[in-house]
Amino acid sequence: MTKRYWNITFEEMMEAGVHFGHDTRKWNPRMTPFTNLTRTARFSSKACDLVFDAASLGKQFLIVGTKKKTADSVTQTAIRARCHYVNKKMARRYVNELVYYRNETS
Repeated sequence: MTKRYWNITFEEMMEAGVHFGHDTRKWNPRMTPFTNLTRTARFSSKACDLVFDAASLGKQFLIVGTKKKTADSVTQTAIRARCHYVNKKMARRYVNELVYYRNETS
């Protein structure tokens, strides 16, 4: 794996609004130790390295974003990157059948 430096910084993440998440009523306080933007920035850089290496090996990606606000962005990004994408929610039964049949045919 080639080491690259993507320079994802804490300040850039704050400007992008990465720290905005669920409403505090929907948030579990026990998760506080795991919400650390400094570590998130560092591991995001590592994730970029992994994705870059996988793409250079010709691996395929699936981009998923099923919320109404992200559906258009997911579509545009996936088409530009020539990736598969899902931008609509599928029925759970359909997904379960897809997994079942894939396992049966393998």
